[in-house]
Amino acid sequence: MTERPALYRYRYFFAGEPAGEGRLEVRPADEGVRATLTAELLLPLPKVRLRWQTETDPEGFSRYFAERVEAREARVFTVERLEEEGVVLVSQGKESLALPYLTPYHDPLSLVLYLPQLSLLPGEVARFPMPGGRAYVERLADLEAEGRLRQHFRLRPGLSLVQLEEGLPVRMAQQVGDHVFEAVLEGVEETRRRRRWV
Repeated sequence: MTERPALYRYRYFFAGEPAGEGRLEVRPADEGVRATLTAELLLPLPKVRLRWQTETDPEGFSRYFAERVEAREARVFTVERLEEEGVVLVSQGKESLALPYLTPYHDPLSLVLYLPQLSLLPGEVARFPMPGGRAYVERLADLEAEGRLRQHFRLRPGLSLVQLEEGLPVRMAQQVGDHVFEAVLEGVEETRRRRRWV
């Protein structure tokens, strides 16, 4: 998404009503990208705090993914690629499961970050491995919004719709029950590189 550290601010809507806000911080690393999505969702109740973290390899595939959800209680889920051991370690709470590492895969956040690299024509579908399954990305016809063209994708499972403008995810939508949950890009800021103290 970016060659420099950047912060993307999103507003969330549920059934057309304001439902919270979030921040996606993307930082290029030596070999890949580190990204953190933090979100506070007010609707549907109860209030939820969400944090997704991903670290990718140079090709954009997931090396590490963590999801922390805080609602009535907190739960943490992680997926880590351990190439030297030949396994993918999946952990939830105190339980862990080692799956054989067979091929590079995506997590939910790395897949969204990967979309600008795809060269699909409208109607074409790409399939990507994910731990425990697979994800499909279908390129839909481009959309026009405020005089600008947006690339349009459908992601499955979950039937999420993602619109990209100049390589940035500007709108994401997903059906949740009888209503639509949306994330709309509000702004982008460059962030300073963090200094390391030795």
